[in-house]
Amino acid sequence: MGRNVSVGVNDQPQMLMGTTAERPASVNSGVLYYNLDTNTLQIYNGTGWIPVGGYNRVVVSSSTAVESGNSYWVDTSSGPVTLTLPASPTTGDRIQFFDLKGSFGSNTLTVANNGNPIMRVSDTMTVTTPGAGLTLVFSTGTEGWLVENI
Repeated sequence: MGRNVSVGVNDQPQMLMGTTAERPASVNSGVLYYNLDTNTLQIYNGTGWIPVGGYNRVVVSSSTAVESGNSYWVDTSSGPVTLTLPASPTTGDRIQFFDLKGSFGSNTLTVANNGNPIMRVSDTMTVTTPGAGLTLVFSTGTEGWLVENI
């Protein structure tokens, strides 16, 4: 489990802190955790850890594996990019994708499913709309990643 960090007052609750690997697998809903790997405050929602109040902004221009809780600003102006979803997501995990240069129409974004369905289908997702932005949220192993908004 992560380290406890005192807030300096004896009767105040303590916050957990540590790396992603050190997060407790299961705690009571509402427990807060400061993740040193992602520099985000996370809350346990009863089934998984989700970021509090927003996403980490990550700019990418080449194919890579993505992590939950991040907002990927994808530059495909030099060529197509494939982003691979996490292999072991938990219910409530969210990932955003944005077309940074407006070039998805000429150089596509491919979202690789990595073993979990996307919109209930075991296949990749190809985004070809210039200027597109979307959020995926993980439901279960059956439904997989669902489009939360476009």
